[in-house]
Amino acid sequence: MKKPIPIITIEQLNCCDKHILMTMDIRRLEIHAKTLTPADFPHRHDFYNLIYIKSGSGTHDIDFRHYEVVPNQLFMMNEGQVHEWELSDDIEGYSFFFRKEFYETDEKSLALNALPFFNNSPNDEPMVIFDEAQGKVIVNLFEEIIQEYSAKQSNYEAYIKTILKQILIQAVRVYQPNYKDETATASISKIKNFENLIEEQHRNYKSVKDYADQLNITANYLNAICNKIVGRTAGELIRDRIVLEAKRLLLHSSMSICEIAYHLGYEDCSYFIRVFKKDVHQTPEQFRLLNR
Repeated sequence: MKKPIPIITIEQLNCCDKHILMTMDIRRLEIHAKTLTPADFPHRHDFYNLIYIKSGSGTHDIDFRHYEVVPNQLFMMNEGQVHEWELSDDIEGYSFFFRKEFYETDEKSLALNALPFFNNSPNDEPMVIFDEAQGKVIVNLFEEIIQEYSAKQSNYEAYIKTILKQILIQAVRVYQPNYKDETATASISKIKNFENLIEEQHRNYKSVKDYADQLNITANYLNAICNKIVGRTAGELIRDRIVLEAKRLLLHSSMSICEIAYHLGYEDCSYFIRVFKKDVHQTPEQFRLLNR
């Protein structure tokens, strides 16, 4: 039976005493990659993670999405995502870890749940690719973080927060969302709020009406804007998130099919199996057997 997917903490990465709590850390990717063994993958974090590729190649899988690793690429992962990689021996870059409480901002547009690349949504990619000039800017910012973290002068964490915000702003500027209609700003905002609710509540609420009521709109209107902006119904977006979590658990835990169903808020195991099969075109058991 496969072991449960490991959850790696910042403290584990630093071999800290269990009573020490770290809110952030940074290291060079070429060093970090060598500290992890094949047994550590795949894994998920209890923190946010920025991984910048300065040079080198490889592959990076994040929540069943496959990415080719290229220079000037910045991956941005939230605290729940599952990932694994295969990186070339000449890889160079940076890996910056931080907990949610480390990053605080009064600017709503820069809040973590407002940044598209930290979503679990299929409409958003967890990475951007900079051009050469932009890449040099990002490298300088990461180098400044390393210097600040090493020196640990007064207020160094506050200083690092300002650099982190600069990196995220640079990423937002080049980010390309997967929207069919990027001009409908109000509708996109509604969908973002909808996706945030799904992330928080998908184990408890399954119907479009449950979410529409919280957004103070009708279920028909929510379906209409989802179809217009992302080309999928609101119900499909809800199922996408549920199925993503089901896939994670099927491949990276020893939970039974029915245990997974109950964990995801389904009292009827058979109904959960039908929902999963409709979306994936395989039963949960088939998916587990074929992908392990």
